Amino acid sequence: MTIGRRVGQLAAAVLMLAWTSAASGADTKTYELAIASLEPVEAPSTRTVQYMADLVAERSEGRLKINPNPGGTLGNGLQIMEGVSIGTVDMVSMVLEWYAPFVKDLNVYGMGFTFRDTDHFKSFIDSDVFDEMKQQILGKMNVRVLAANWIGLPRVLVSKMPVNAPEDIANINMRVPEIETYLKVWRGLGTNPTRVAWPEVYLALKTGTVDAAEGPLDQMYATKFYEAAPNITLTNHLQQAFSVAVNEDVYAGLPDDLKDILAKAAVEAGGHFQELVRTQFSQDRQKMIDEGATISEVDTGPFQEMLKPVIEESEDTGFWTPGLYDRIQAIK
Repeated sequence: MTIGRRVGQLAAAVLMLAWTSAASGADTKTYELAIASLEPVEAPSTRTVQYMADLVAERSEGRLKINPNPGGTLGNGLQIMEGVSIGTVDMVSMVLEWYAPFVKDLNVYGMGFTFRDTDHFKSFIDSDVFDEMKQQILGKMNVRVLAANWIGLPRVLVSKMPVNAPEDIANINMRVPEIETYLKVWRGLGTNPTRVAWPEVYLALKTGTVDAAEGPLDQMYATKFYEAAPNITLTNHLQQAFSVAVNEDVYAGLPDDLKDILAKAAVEAGGHFQELVRTQFSQDRQKMIDEGATISEVDTGPFQEMLKPVIEESEDTGFWTPGLYDRIQAIK
């Protein structure tokens, strides 16, 4: 065997050893990501975040750990969304309307009664229209939406007084978040919108700072809003979905196999969430009634009529891309 051949074999062995060491290091390195949300520990969304974290930990064999931060511990809604955009927050579990301050087309999602029913909303989530919105979120916020199939129960009204018609909420102080669409909707319905952070809503209702609030039906029991405002009116004005999203730079820094594990776990957890909220609410509904809450249906037609001028004005002023509302209505 020539010296040259021996040197070549030695070099190949050294290269293989270096490659094996690098691969071994990549396989064993661990990653930790913080995920932020606003809902309390007992809420179905928070419990599902933990379910997702457990899936990721198991399937990655401990190489990827997701650390939940519920209850607004990492900031209010805007602060959390700004954080995930710039990378000070790794991941979020937030309802879709929180993207609207950064991506204007998401304003249409938060407009009252945009969706006919839950089936229409599910079709929207699976549509090209929503795919375009996700690309806008990625381009404008540097945030990748991994899943938006965490579809809960619609948002409803919770108030100190019974509500049977729009005149029952005329001029009341109505809690809204720091989202412009909510201001438009509830001002259009004749209330006095009052901004209150989600973790402070119970106290605001209790002290009379606001007369009413709104939120996902499946969170009414966990938040205990009904203790301070016992009238729950099934307005179903907004179909509700949580998203799981990650800062794009953080995502890019993960090995491909962990990206795949995280993305698939986020979607799988969506199915778990849908089942959990519906099973849980079937139990919580009677508990709330037993504890003094009244849950009532209402004719939403008059409410929808009041919002028609708001929708037209939003189209005319470019609050979302003109024609987008009609594209969503055309989805079957």
